[in-house]
Amino acid sequence: MIQIQKSKVKGIQQKGHSCQTRLLGFSSHKKRLGSYIGLCTLLTFACVSRGASQTQMLQAPGPWPTTAWSATAPESVGMDSAALKEAEQIYPCIFPSGYSLLVIRNGQLVSESYFNGQTAETPNHIYSVTKTFVATLLGIAVKQGWIDGVDQRVAVLLPEYSINPKFAELTLEDVLTHRSGIGSSRGSADISLMLEGEPQSPPGTAFEYSNIAPSLITAILDRLAKEGVAGDKSDVSGLAQEYLFGPLGIGVSEWNKGSNGVPDGANGLHMTTRDMARLGYLLLWDGRWEDKQILPMGWVKEASKYRVEFDRQKGYGYLNWVRRQSDIVQTAQGDIEVQGYFAYGHRGQFIGVYPELDLLVVTMADATDATRDTYFVPDLLHDFVRRFVFSAVKQSNNPPGQK
Repeated sequence: MIQIQKSKVKGIQQKGHSCQTRLLGFSSHKKRLGSYIGLCTLLTFACVSRGASQTQMLQAPGPWPTTAWSATAPESVGMDSAALKEAEQIYPCIFPSGYSLLVIRNGQLVSESYFNGQTAETPNHIYSVTKTFVATLLGIAVKQGWIDGVDQRVAVLLPEYSINPKFAELTLEDVLTHRSGIGSSRGSADISLMLEGEPQSPPGTAFEYSNIAPSLITAILDRLAKEGVAGDKSDVSGLAQEYLFGPLGIGVSEWNKGSNGVPDGANGLHMTTRDMARLGYLLLWDGRWEDKQILPMGWVKEASKYRVEFDRQKGYGYLNWVRRQSDIVQTAQGDIEVQGYFAYGHRGQFIGVYPELDLLVVTMADATDATRDTYFVPDLLHDFVRRFVFSAVKQSNNPPGQK
C-alpha cells in the first residue's frame, strides 16, 4: 500500500491544488485510495499484437522528435486539458516518489510535469527499461542481417564460451521471453558463469524473470561489432549510438558495464524522460523513424505479442510487458478497444504504448523508495493511465501508419 506523506500533501495544498481534496473526489468513485489500490489487482489486461498497417509509409502528424519534442494544446489532438490537469495533480498524490509524467499524443507533448527537484534535463537510471532498448537493438541486428532471427542459438553466436550441454539449445527468443533458465539469483552478469552453470529449468520451458540473462544479447552484439559488422564501431555502445541512439536523438549519459566489460543488458542505461519517450515513439511507429525503417517490418508486432503468462494482469513479449485484456475508452466517436504494452523499470520507470490512441505515457520515479513494491507499481501505473489519461481522450484518431 502506498503511503501519501503528510508533508507532501501539505505542500501541494499550499500551491493551490490539494491532493486531499482531489483524492476525496477520487474516493467518491472507489471510497478511498486504499480501496482503489486494492482493486487494481482485480484488473485484467491483454496480450496485444498491433493492428497498424505496415504497407503505408505516412508522414508523422508533427515534426519527428529527433532534435526536440514539440508541444501542443491538448484540444488540438483531441484531448481535454482540464482532465489532463487533473492527471498531473493526482499523480504525485498516488506516486509521492515520482520524478516525471509525460503524455504524448500524435507525436506531440500535451502534458509534461516534473517533481522532487527533477527537470526535463535530468538523466536518471532507467533500470529494466534497458531491457526493451536491448531487445530493440537485437531487432536492428536482424534488420541489418547480422543475425538471422530470434530462433538462432546462443551457443552459435558466442562460440568462444564453454557452454553447459543443457544450454546447447538456448535461443535468443528464450532470452527475450525470460525462458532462458537463467535466474537472477546468480547475481553477476558474468557470461561464462551463466553459460557454464546449471539451468534452473530447461531453456524455453518456464518463465523466470532474469536480471542477468539479457546481458547475453549485449555480449552477442558486442562480439558482432568487434567483427566489423558496424563499420568503425568497435563495441556494442558504438553500435547502439550509430543505429539507435543517434538516429532517434537519444542522449545516453551512462551505460553501466558488467564484469566482462560489456554494457549491462538488463539494467544499465541512464537518460532523461524525454529520451526514454523516443523509444516509445519508435515502437508506436512500428520501428520507423523519419524516412528510415529502423526495425524489421513486423518486429514490433512480434515483440509486443503476449507470449508468456506472468500473472492475471500481464504477460511478456520480447523484453517488454503486454496486457491480458483490453480497455474500453469512450470518445466522441464511440468506444475504442485499447490494447497496450509497456516497458517497465524498477519502482516506476515506465513507457506505456497505446497504439489505438496514438498515445504514449512515460514516467520516471525514485527507485530507492522501498515502499513501492516493484511488482505492484506497473499495475497501479496502468490503472492511473486508464482512469486519468484515457479519460482525457475526447476524440479518436487513427493510429500511426493507418489512413
